[in-house]
Amino acid sequence: MEAMRRWVGALAALGFALLGCGGGGGNSFACLSGSGTSRLCIETTTNVAGTPNCGVGMLVGACPRDGADGACEHSFASGGASIAQTIWYYSGTPGETSQEMSDCVDNGGAWHQP
Repeated sequence: MEAMRRWVGALAALGFALLGCGGGGGNSFACLSGSGTSRLCIETTTNVAGTPNCGVGMLVGACPRDGADGACEHSFASGGASIAQTIWYYSGTPGETSQEMSDCVDNGGAWHQP
């Protein structure tokens, strides 16, 4: 159940990250939210310009790999705009990591080891 809550939280964070996108150019940025085993970090690359908006998260140079369980990458394109997001998870437990990986693949993502 905790993994599902985290997955929903990650999708909500994905929406917040998109809020800062405007027209033309391009953007790459990372947003860190939460702490400890409830921490998520989302790396975003888009061909749409704008000011990155992390919502309740914090803009960081890159998502930390130390302590990460792994990451789920999704790519989307529509109407000439494209976005790729990699969500890094930090639960620290084998059971949670297995669920994160399963949820990622079940939802069309590609799982990456740290």
